[in-house]
Amino acid sequence: MIEGLGYVFETDALFNTHCHLRERQQVMALVSLALVGGADHVLYQPNTEVGLKTAREVLEYHESAQVKVDGSDILGLLPTVLINEETMFETIDECVENNIFDGKIYPLDRTTKSHNGSRYYQRLLPLVKHCGERGMRVHVHPEHPWMVFDNRDAEFSFLPIMDMFLNDTGAKLFWEHGSDARCIPFWKEMAESGRFFVGLTAHHLAADEDSTFGDSRATCKPPIKTRRDRLDFVRLVSEDHPWVIAGLDDAPHDKSKKQVATGRCACGAYTAPFGLQLYAHALDHLLHQLGGEEIFRNFTSRNARRIFGYPQVSRKVRLARKPYRIPQIYQVGDWTVEPFWAGQEILYSLVR
Repeated sequence: MIEGLGYVFETDALFNTHCHLRERQQVMALVSLALVGGADHVLYQPNTEVGLKTAREVLEYHESAQVKVDGSDILGLLPTVLINEETMFETIDECVENNIFDGKIYPLDRTTKSHNGSRYYQRLLPLVKHCGERGMRVHVHPEHPWMVFDNRDAEFSFLPIMDMFLNDTGAKLFWEHGSDARCIPFWKEMAESGRFFVGLTAHHLAADEDSTFGDSRATCKPPIKTRRDRLDFVRLVSEDHPWVIAGLDDAPHDKSKKQVATGRCACGAYTAPFGLQLYAHALDHLLHQLGGEEIFRNFTSRNARRIFGYPQVSRKVRLARKPYRIPQIYQVGDWTVEPFWAGQEILYSLVR
């Protein structure tokens, strides 16, 4: 407790298991804003315009993202290679030899820059099995690639594909940005394997489809769903499962791509500069319960550190239950980015 700030607690820096650093001209600004938001490690996504599909492409991009902020803070970066039907075993081998231990599978044309995504997942089985044998973790955007499935049901329809990967390979598998609470019983069964993990975003924990209806800044994939889904995910975090981890899916777009005169707005909710605060806002009830602060630390930091092998946190941060107004815009290189919930107040501020 600090006078004037109300309830204050210290927590570990955010370990963000799903981060977008975009193209190289945006990387420096996005790294800086991730640090501002309380993160010390991020796993960045390989769905750039060209796509990070080889070890060489990942390493060149990774080098461009090694940015120092204020001469001291460095964001820990986990490199990720894009995996699709064209990926060769040799590519996975070369990645592992160069300390790239994470691969990402996208559904073809279901989300932003998924033109390098996969349509025929059964063809990926030998490759996912090889990833498991070589120690590469496999991250999946879990929406069914068959476009006959509506957006509302695409995630739930993906369950048999993930079950196939889990039963027919030995790989560690990550179900990213969970949004459909119908999946929770299946996740719990898959988690018994010890090789299955689920990431949850702050915006799926904080909002529902009614409260964000018509707000292009909240348009994302997978889409934000019902109040019941949101409450079930908050309950899942509160149960303190070691396989449930934070992953912001902080996806920035230039204002011109979100506020469009014709066509459809780009999908993505940008939350990185206030990500840890938004998690605290969504989980406020938990922080007032006995043991709640520890559960919050586990979810936002410690579970992922254990899974990814980064046991030590590089810095601590303090959160105060003091209203914070999310800025209307962030300048990201030559982009003007309108964040999720722009102009709205949330319950928590970072104490600098």
